Amino acid sequence: MLRNVLAVVLSFVVGNVVIMAVQAVNMMIFPAPPGFDFNDAEAVAAMVASMPLGAFMGVELSYVAASAGAGAVIARVAASRHVALGVGVGVLFTAANFMNMASIPHPMWFAVLTTVTFVPVTLAAVMGAARRPA
Repeated sequence: MLRNVLAVVLSFVVGNVVIMAVQAVNMMIFPAPPGFDFNDAEAVAAMVASMPLGAFMGVELSYVAASAGAGAVIARVAASRHVALGVGVGVLFTAANFMNMASIPHPMWFAVLTTVTFVPVTLAAVMGAARRPA
């Protein structure tokens, strides 16, 4: 039981670190305007509305990589119930994504794409990593 709790917490932390790292690289490729204030909600909404497709794909890549990393952690660390824990972590990421989509307006296609990313990718990673020897 304790290993399963540790697996969920660790996978969520690893996933968030991956998201931050990939999105940091994405911000280097698609930087915000000089002097941009990320605390200004209207400015953030305007920036998201004008982002190029490549910037959105970088964000989606961060979510795919995070889900895959989280799933691999679940497969390696959890003692049992790997599939259920993987789905649970995918749902946690999806819930965080809902909060992000609610606080910052995004294009509908992107909201749908990101919403359907976390659970299947996390689950696929759990199942794929579980088949490999440690």
